[in-house]
Amino acid sequence: MIRKANLSDLIEIHKLIEELESKSFDFNLLSSVFHENFVNPNIHYYVAEIDKNIIGFMSLYESLPLHHCEKIIEINELIVSQRFRSQHIGKELIAFAKVFASENNCRQIELSSNMQRLRAHSFYLRNGFKRGHFKFVSKF
Repeated sequence: MIRKANLSDLIEIHKLIEELESKSFDFNLLSSVFHENFVNPNIHYYVAEIDKNIIGFMSLYESLPLHHCEKIIEINELIVSQRFRSQHIGKELIAFAKVFASENNCRQIELSSNMQRLRAHSFYLRNGFKRGHFKFVSKF
């Protein structure tokens, strides 16, 4: 089942973020960002559950870029716990995002994926995404 995330889901979402990134995140810092984003009307958090246990998380960001001249959705995070992968949960989250985009008059869904996540890339390609951009990052 996919449902809108609640503030009380933060601990489980924190665990999923750490699992995805394979590193620890300061809970207080992540909590601060989570709460700030939670009240942003353009950011939407959803969780996937099995037997009331959160096993997946997806964040959607609505924007209106000038170079599109129409509203789009960006999937900022899409995580399925490793124990539950290959059970079509990610596919359900993508289908949910497509319905959400359609219902909110968005004409496109975009996402970025770390270049090392080859299995994720195959998953996205199998689920209707095309490679169309490079993402460049400059850290300082």
